[in-house]
Amino acid sequence: MKKKILATTLAVATLSLGVFAGCFAERGVYVTSIEKSQTIGTVDYYTIKYSDGTTSEITVTNGKNGSDGKDGSDAQDVTAEDVYETYKKIYGEELTFKQFCEKYLTVNTDNTAALNSALRSCAKVYTVFHEKGFDDFGRYLGVIETSYCGSSVIYKMEDEYTYFLTNYHVIYDEKAATSSGYDNFTEKTWVYMYGSEYAPVQNPYTYEITIEEQDAYAIECDYIGGAITYDVAVLRAKTADVLKVNPQAAAVKVSYDFSVGDNTYAVGNPDDGGISVTEGIVSVDSDYINLAIDGKSRSYRSIRTDTALTHGSSGGGLFNMRGELIGLNNAGDEEITSMNFAIPASVLTAVADGVLYYNAADSTVKTTFITRLGVTVSSKNSRYVYDAATGKGSIKEDTVVLSCEADSLSALAGLQKDDVIISMTLNGKTTVITRQFKMTDVLLSARTGDIIKIGYTRGGVEAESQEITVRPVDVKDVDKLN
Repeated sequence: MKKKILATTLAVATLSLGVFAGCFAERGVYVTSIEKSQTIGTVDYYTIKYSDGTTSEITVTNGKNGSDGKDGSDAQDVTAEDVYETYKKIYGEELTFKQFCEKYLTVNTDNTAALNSALRSCAKVYTVFHEKGFDDFGRYLGVIETSYCGSSVIYKMEDEYTYFLTNYHVIYDEKAATSSGYDNFTEKTWVYMYGSEYAPVQNPYTYEITIEEQDAYAIECDYIGGAITYDVAVLRAKTADVLKVNPQAAAVKVSYDFSVGDNTYAVGNPDDGGISVTEGIVSVDSDYINLAIDGKSRSYRSIRTDTALTHGSSGGGLFNMRGELIGLNNAGDEEITSMNFAIPASVLTAVADGVLYYNAADSTVKTTFITRLGVTVSSKNSRYVYDAATGKGSIKEDTVVLSCEADSLSALAGLQKDDVIISMTLNGKTTVITRQFKMTDVLLSARTGDIIKIGYTRGGVEAESQEITVRPVDVKDVDKLN
């Protein structure tokens, strides 16, 4: 849902983030405060005070200068789960985490700070193509420059370059006049950070789209790669240009953990009206939609939300209540306004990391690859599993092997028909395969030379589960993504 711009003017948006407050009932002994008492080396000491006058202490060991090695902002925070575990040790009371929260904690759900912090990562994006143009009376003007707008987020910031993520359909134009010597990809690309919003302009006589002399906010970008099969594209700008516009610009923090009912916030540039925020919830944690970006219909795994989106929102971030990126908005039902979609973070980061990896090795490579196991699987025994301890649930299914290709990675791993795949380990990191799509997420992250282990059950007995070390991923075992 990118937005076509015929004549662009300065767009200014006023952003208002609401305060959402709620509380649980307080009964008996409850927590009155949590305060950091001291820091010794990398260890923070927190004192928890209870309404009966007792106290307890929690220690948190932080990474060196934070996990990003820069400013310490990613140091671990004390969570309600920490308080819950400490409470059980002190009082010996057996109760679920949900019961503990309802009984003792007052929860402040004001997420303004987290969301405002996330805005440092958000930008709108403009792309330029050549298309057949017509005036207001339908008269043909020839092949002219045409601009579209969308949205984006900062994924990574390095000393030399900053990388933005957006949708593939933002940088690709099926209607581009390729017969006139142009291709389908963006010819000029600019991003504008939140708070420094301006826009390119189109000359009414030549129809050329340029940056005005007084526009000090446009950040020029290059398209370095993407995958139409996942609707992900990576843009690159000079970090110095980004920091010149906003010295506080920062990469997003990513979360892969979300459930149906979780509150979400979409940040984007709807109808080219300036960056704005809309609120909703996760309606379906893993849905499938059909899109035809280049005229060919493909199926895309998506998060379905009721968070409002419209043209121009494409490529904008879908954030949780902590200001963490859980997806990238890319589509919506124009007839049902409460049915919109985002690319899940697990797909988004796997594709983006692959593009960066292969492009760094060879700048002519504009995509990524996916490892092929050479196995056909089917999902069976799909069911909803509710966890009373957390108050959340998820759909789980069995991933059953139907067949394996000869001399494929799956055959070398020892898989056979009717085996149930329960885990995949990539370079020591294990992913439990509770849904079939989790296999794809792992395979998108595998590179040539990596080691994959597959855990599976045979004959329905989990005790017979095995992990087999397969050969290093070979070049012939990867598929190039379009």
